[in-house]
Amino acid sequence: MGTVTIRAADSTLALEEVMRCLGPDALIVSTRQHMGQVEIIAAPAGGTAPLPSAPQPPEPRANGFAGQLLRQLARAPLHSGVLPPQLPGRVVLAGPPGGGRSTLALRLAAEALRSPGAARPVLVAPRPDLLTAPGRLSAQARLLGLVPHRPVWSPDGPFPLESPAMDTTQIVDLSDMPPLDPARLGEIAARSDAALWLVLPTGLHPAQIDRLCAPFAGLASHVVMTRTDLCPPTEDDLDPALRHGLPLSLLAGGAGLLDALTALAAPVTDTPASERPDWPGSALNSEELPDAAARLS
Repeated sequence: MGTVTIRAADSTLALEEVMRCLGPDALIVSTRQHMGQVEIIAAPAGGTAPLPSAPQPPEPRANGFAGQLLRQLARAPLHSGVLPPQLPGRVVLAGPPGGGRSTLALRLAAEALRSPGAARPVLVAPRPDLLTAPGRLSAQARLLGLVPHRPVWSPDGPFPLESPAMDTTQIVDLSDMPPLDPARLGEIAARSDAALWLVLPTGLHPAQIDRLCAPFAGLASHVVMTRTDLCPPTEDDLDPALRHGLPLSLLAGGAGLLDALTALAAPVTDTPASERPDWPGSALNSEELPDAAARLS
């Protein structure tokens, strides 16, 4: 049995009512004056009075920080294995010059910084010699409060970086390095906690895409297409990579660092075009889909 609240004109009448209801061995929990009367809260003998409930936290304001954070979490998409916090211990970004590797590295770091449970991002920008000027990665990393690690790496020597710690993710941007043999890059990523990604911009000629994808067949685990906001992906962008067994897993577009990456629910592999999923922001499955030649007209 729980507690009983009794009110009377004075304490004598209140105690008599407690004895009548609960007996002479009743436990008095509290006594106070309430609206000109005496209020007694009592519990039966042998019972334990429940502790007062803890005060409930106030509801977050819709326009406050907590309310905005709750709305943002509710809208956040489920991340696949190509976005934090599921990134491997080391991600090596390879691809043609100007393909957006530095921007992709910054975006991955930004996603890791704001993703609960994600490993701490470590930006790595190897350089061939000490006189190499800092690139875009070093300048914009300050916006995230990060300082890229810029080790000197001779293309003929071993990779000058230790294995990543358990609580970190190394994001390696090779924009400052000369073209490297894909087999060397495969050695860097030949670890259970490492991956080699091929970063390609949309809008390239299919023959050029084929030449870029061929050396990475069997080495790259994912293909990332950038600049999708300027030139939506088409079948001409996708087919050369699929012919070499390279799955498309991530789309990047826009000018900012946040909310600029779209992970496909399932990597696009060598499947018929009619069975491929719709791409966000693209008319990939539309009958009016332009081909590569239509872009130049």
